[in-house]
Amino acid sequence: MKIVNGKWQDQYGDPVTVFSYDKMREIGDNLKNLYGEDITYSRINLISTIKQLTPKQEDDLAYVLSQEGAISKLAGY
Repeated sequence: MKIVNGKWQDQYGDPVTVFSYDKMREIGDNLKNLYGEDITYSRINLISTIKQLTPKQEDDLAYVLSQEGAISKLAGY
C-alpha cells in the first residue's frame, strides 16, 4: 500500500477495495502506534515499504540502521 497523488493504492497500483482495506488499516494502526498523530507521507512510505520486506531483508535493514553513519553514507552526505 502507498499513497500516489493523494490516493491509496495497493502494490499493483489499484485503488483500495474491500479486499485490500485490511492492509491499509494495518499500516494506519502501525503508524499511529509509532508516531501518534504526527503522520507524514514519508512515514507512510517507510512503514509501507518495511511491510513488504522479507524476513532476510528486514534483518539486513536492521543491520544497516544500527550502523552509525550508514544512512548518511548511503544518502551521499
